[in-house]
Amino acid sequence: DNLDIKPSNVQTWTATSALIIAEVVGTGVLALGGQMATVGLVFGLIVLLACYPLNLFTALLLWQVHERLPHVVTLGDALTVLVGPRTGMYGYFVLYTYIFMTMANYMIVLGDAVQSCLYVFNISRLTACLIGALLLLPLNQFRTLSGLSVLSVVSFATVLATLMLCLWTLLTAPVCLHGSASDGGYMQYSSAISGFVFAFAGQHIMLEMQVEMRESSEFPKAVCLAFSVLFAVYTMVSLLAFRACAENTPGNLLLVLPADWRKSTSGALMVVHLLVTYTISQQVLNRAICLYFMPSALGTGANARVKWLGCTTTCMLACCLVANLVPLFQDLVNLTGALLSTQCVFILPGVLSVVSNEKRWLRICSAGIIIIGFYLAVSGTFVI
Repeated sequence: DNLDIKPSNVQTWTATSALIIAEVVGTGVLALGGQMATVGLVFGLIVLLACYPLNLFTALLLWQVHERLPHVVTLGDALTVLVGPRTGMYGYFVLYTYIFMTMANYMIVLGDAVQSCLYVFNISRLTACLIGALLLLPLNQFRTLSGLSVLSVVSFATVLATLMLCLWTLLTAPVCLHGSASDGGYMQYSSAISGFVFAFAGQHIMLEMQVEMRESSEFPKAVCLAFSVLFAVYTMVSLLAFRACAENTPGNLLLVLPADWRKSTSGALMVVHLLVTYTISQQVLNRAICLYFMPSALGTGANARVKWLGCTTTCMLACCLVANLVPLFQDLVNLTGALLSTQCVFILPGVLSVVSNEKRWLRICSAGIIIIGFYLAVSGTFVI
């Protein structure tokens, strides 16, 4: 009776919009200028413009699924109800494997940000990751996404501040790296296009976000606002970076920062952003782990919170160890991203729409989304 298993159902649509932005925007925005240089300004803007409604459409497909099945919380839940238990188990595997690998990658990037912040001390990546883990301990105690609304706004503000610092440096003292947009082969073009496509990717936990909303019928407003803000930011970053260096735009805007106060400041800002982004993902994964293995961790007393602390800390240390000890970890992250993120963002939402929609045109459009997802999965795998 004391369990707090049900979502909070208190999130406003504006708070949900902030949560979507914090989850979706990431370090990938720092690479958009380089990707624009790879495919060319005009074609890059066309691709970026096309990715906006494409991702918005798949997000709205998930909203339709939630409106029909308001009790489902994850992609696995929805697949279990609409397709069958075996497909549901596959959905759980894809979703939580993808989230775990994303969290492990966040630990690496968080370690890099800590190193950048403390560059004068020349600490190792493992040490930096452990420092990041210590900073994560208090944030990991949030057990609902609704508790992260204010932090989501702070997270987005830190990303904007980092972008402004990088762009100001690039425009006032251009540091254009030759060779960032080499011969423009198919694989390089495909990789750049995928970067634009997945710059809006956050659909894998949008069902979780909806069940925490006060009025889930307002989710379209939340996702439209979030994606519009992201599109405006992405366009601004791409245009300004391309204006400064054209085809020699750096693949990562952080590379333009010299080893002075700007590097440490950007490192501190990215640390704050990554702390929040990791916390959003870990909340979804650890809540699922506790629901299955240790429901008492979702209770209301001190004992429950101690159990939650143990679960989140164990998962965090596992991410840290996997990220630092597994050989070729970055290649593994890229592979799982190509194979799993495409399913969470396009294929699985498309499947759910095909089997649940009565409107023929929506089923046809959803089938097209599935085809796009398979193409991106195959091309992304070959790029790796």
